[in-house]
Amino acid sequence: MTRTNKRKPAAFKVEEVELFEPPVPPPLPVEPTPLPVTRIPALPALDRGLRWGSILFAALGGLVSLVASLWLYDWTLSLIARDDWIGWTAVGLLALVLLALAMIILREVAGLARLGRLGKIRHEADSASRQNDKPLAIDVAGRLKRLYSRRKDLTWGLSRLAEHEHDIMNAGELLRLTERTLVAPLDPYARGIVAASAKRVSVVTAVSPGAVIDMLFVGTENLRMLRRLATLYGARPGTLSLLKLARMVVTHIVLTGGIAIGDDVIQQVIGHGLTAKLSARLGEGLFNGALTTRIGIAAIDVCRPLPYLETLRPRFRELVAEVTGVR
Repeated sequence: MTRTNKRKPAAFKVEEVELFEPPVPPPLPVEPTPLPVTRIPALPALDRGLRWGSILFAALGGLVSLVASLWLYDWTLSLIARDDWIGWTAVGLLALVLLALAMIILREVAGLARLGRLGKIRHEADSASRQNDKPLAIDVAGRLKRLYSRRKDLTWGLSRLAEHEHDIMNAGELLRLTERTLVAPLDPYARGIVAASAKRVSVVTAVSPGAVIDMLFVGTENLRMLRRLATLYGARPGTLSLLKLARMVVTHIVLTGGIAIGDDVIQQVIGHGLTAKLSARLGEGLFNGALTTRIGIAAIDVCRPLPYLETLRPRFRELVAEVTGVR
């Protein structure tokens, strides 16, 4: 039997023990596997064929125009063939109708052109102010002077602008001077137009007996307000340009986020206690007046030929307070 040597017990400290860790080799680089690209096939173009509905309406329109032209031609020849006062009177009236129709068309075209000119001036003025473009600012000021050259209420502003515009070197200052002398004097009148229309809408809708009358009056009064505002700033719109202005105002309200017009707005303006005591008809009148006020402020923004540079924009709550008479 072999005899093994036994180790005697000994004491040691843990801090003196050295741990040996074998070095870990760095991981081998793994090349990413490209994923297969799945291409979605394009949808085939759908062959819709001939649009028979469009062809039908185009053919009907052409046929009706041709029949009307032939009837008018034959009727005119028959009147001339009478060779008496009835025939020549009818021909004269027909010529007067055609002349009036041509003048109406020219007036509508001119109204659309004036409305577009106001929008173009405002856009270029905003661009000249942001970019400090002095030549563009001079051009904007010149076009506004030509636009308001026949306005007797702006004679002092035109003379003051002509006196000081050559001494200004900055585009923004020139536009501010133009706003101060030509556009800012018109703003109080615009504010008065909006307030007067809103008051009429509030009173009439509060005492009217039916909803149909309310709708007709509110629509008519708002269109009248838009026409007066556009005429004040130099547009003088016709029927088509007035409808275009109404569409522009609605678009402006939508793009700017609109405004929540309801009990919360009325309560903030005239107080919670009074609102609770109002009748339903009076509350409806206040609501329609506030709506007209909002439309009027948007119309001023659209028709005003210059952006608000140093003049403060009309505030909705202040105008509603002016309409209701409660401060």
